[in-house]
Amino acid sequence: MANEIIESYKILEEKIKSENAKIFFEMLDSNYPAFKSRAIQELTKLKIETPAIKEFIEDPDREVRLSSLKYLEKLALLEEEDLIKLTKDISPAIRRESIKFFISMGIEDEKIIEEKIKDPDPTVRYQLLISYLEYYPEESPKLIEKMKDDPYVKIKQLIEALENVSETMLDDTIPSNIKKISLIRYYEKTDAMVFFTTLKEVYGEVDKETKKIILRFLAGLPCDIIKKYLEGKIEEEKDYEILMAITKVIRKVCGTEDIPSWLINNFVDHKDPKIVKFGLKLAQDKEDMGYVDYARELLDEVDDDLVIGAADYLTFFQDYQLTDYVSEFLHSVSSKRIKEALKIIKKLKLENFINEISDIANNKKYPMSIRKNAINLLKYFKAKNLWEIPFNILKDPYENGQLKLASLNALLKLNPEMVTNI
Repeated sequence: MANEIIESYKILEEKIKSENAKIFFEMLDSNYPAFKSRAIQELTKLKIETPAIKEFIEDPDREVRLSSLKYLEKLALLEEEDLIKLTKDISPAIRRESIKFFISMGIEDEKIIEEKIKDPDPTVRYQLLISYLEYYPEESPKLIEKMKDDPYVKIKQLIEALENVSETMLDDTIPSNIKKISLIRYYEKTDAMVFFTTLKEVYGEVDKETKKIILRFLAGLPCDIIKKYLEGKIEEEKDYEILMAITKVIRKVCGTEDIPSWLINNFVDHKDPKIVKFGLKLAQDKEDMGYVDYARELLDEVDDDLVIGAADYLTFFQDYQLTDYVSEFLHSVSSKRIKEALKIIKKLKLENFINEISDIANNKKYPMSIRKNAINLLKYFKAKNLWEIPFNILKDPYENGQLKLASLNALLKLNPEMVTNI
């Protein structure tokens, strides 16, 4: 019987996956390009391989061809011959996408590169340059030399930006994407200490957005290089958005233990709910129980960020006073609070809410993700008397495929013999 159940499970799993895709395969035969394009995009998300998509790179509609190109690349089905053909497509959007894939796949064809250097659309030429800088920074000087006289303003800006990173960071007129590209190339060609020193020298003079860009790059350096500097910045920074960005870098590179308690306290005491939530998360990471009473008070607030942040913090410390709020959260109109309630139930093992969980799993008015969480909880609590809920979901032709897969796993746990009866 065990083998029969396992075999039935595998057949059902494949059937559910194929049913998910069935409607999209039907849409491929539509006379409407928008339907075909959408079908290909959905098949890409489902990662379903089919050779049928290849023929659509010849479709008269640009969006269908573009969706097909992305599908073939995503599923590693893109052949060099087809890609080269697409670099000559009449649509600049397709030429842009195809040259990006051409470079990223490491195809060596100087003729194509020379053609794209002279592409009539400037955005294609720009894509060629930024792709080369991203994937072959060490070889990019040759391409830069060939494109230095290009008339397109973005290409001129980018080449100039590459020559002097410090001036690029200080120039408010240069777009942030160009600043990022110039930093990527500079990072590749210099050692960590030189890179850090350059950014440190300009950090205090750049605008807020550039500071955030610099901080993201500092997150790629060793702790012993950036720690002392960023700790000093924490002391003097007044902007809480930048303070959060600095703290995230320290947390990622050096660990939460290096974040001062006074800073966490300032975050928790802030008026912005998102900053309070961040502060409570830091306190949780440091296993600091000093905010338990305050977090309990926040559970009665209106703002979701305050309530969810407080609930996450208290759940981490196994605070059973949360039990008093679970029913309220479950019946909330906020999907965030319902999800939080299900999380609390699992973390605190509150089996007394099993009826409410089953109601959510059974009710189509709830978002699929919430119902899926509820189904998983039925499995987690081994609610064998409620096996009919996942069974009925599997039998319903109108239920979501992802929900059906969760239900199949739940049924296998709750009443495995019924798997063979579907």
